[in-house]
Amino acid sequence: MRRLKHLGISTGIFLILVLLLELGLTLAYDFPSGYYTYPPNSQFDIDIDLQYINGIYDTISTVSFNSIGARSGEITESTKHKIIAIGGSTTACFALRQEKTWTSLLNDKLGEDYWVGNFGRLGNDTNHHVQQVNQLLEHDALKDTEAVIFLVGTNDFGRFLGDENNYLGSSEYQTKLAAFAYLPNSEIPFYRRLTLFKLLKKAKQSYLASTSKNAFGLSQHQMQTLRQSSKKSDTLPDLSESLQHYENNLRSIISSVKSKGIAPIFMTQPTMWSEGLEDQYEKLLLMGGSYDRSNPDSLLYFTPRVLDTGIGRFNESLMRVCKEEGVLYLDLDSKMPKTTASFYDDCHFNENGAKQVADLLYKFLGDSYLQK
Repeated sequence: MRRLKHLGISTGIFLILVLLLELGLTLAYDFPSGYYTYPPNSQFDIDIDLQYINGIYDTISTVSFNSIGARSGEITESTKHKIIAIGGSTTACFALRQEKTWTSLLNDKLGEDYWVGNFGRLGNDTNHHVQQVNQLLEHDALKDTEAVIFLVGTNDFGRFLGDENNYLGSSEYQTKLAAFAYLPNSEIPFYRRLTLFKLLKKAKQSYLASTSKNAFGLSQHQMQTLRQSSKKSDTLPDLSESLQHYENNLRSIISSVKSKGIAPIFMTQPTMWSEGLEDQYEKLLLMGGSYDRSNPDSLLYFTPRVLDTGIGRFNESLMRVCKEEGVLYLDLDSKMPKTTASFYDDCHFNENGAKQVADLLYKFLGDSYLQK
């Protein structure tokens, strides 16, 4: 009994100390409570190893986010028109300096009356974008947004190939955790609301970043080498279920955006994938991986031919849904060279590729949207 009594007293003292620590940390640190795709007012640098990257010429890319978590400048008093961009890494463009992203270049072309907010988040697909349009457009600063541009398809296709159960059946909570850097406290378990937990999570992320020895480029090269040495498949799995899921997500996104009086605008996802892709370009590929369904321990990659077929079906689904829903779309995939004139790997834009996207999108908006 005496041991139990001492244990109870010790536990009580420990809990009191933790509570006091939590109160002190809460007073000292202010973490956002709301929906933010990236931490507001934050910044980090990415070292670029140019030896392995085609068409990028800066050895450091500084990635910074404004007060609402967008990779863009602040909204100013001169802003009369707001357009936001939602997508994955091909929207975020982390390998490019801020001013060289296609969203920044588009903003420059549109002029100072416009603000183009980049809310691209690495690895996100339309599962995440459904949540993002439902929440981001409720932000006070974004309620008068005029249009939302979506560059989607590759992550849906790739995630289905890599883990179809996760793509088709992830929970709403897990999807939100991946779609946002921060959620409202009401959306998360009690322990995740604690300032102590948030500080420990931040410390872990900083530690992992500091111990990563590879610059961007070398890490790409290692994944390219893995792809080249792995088993290849020239046969795609049945895409029917994934395409239906993708189309359902697109319709949900369109419905949500339209309900807010905002115009949704979509772009098909261009890639380097093609039948008969030259060896010099095939060596740059690193995506399109899966596991042999007959042998779960066996990693395999799909050939450029079938990857092109697969993303083509996703792009066709997008265009069909847009036509049926009366939504504007730009078939970007049909307009960009499948070479290092556009990409430094499977689908990520180099400097010239980002410029092409901005030029094509600016012309498209001028022809079909801005004049309305």
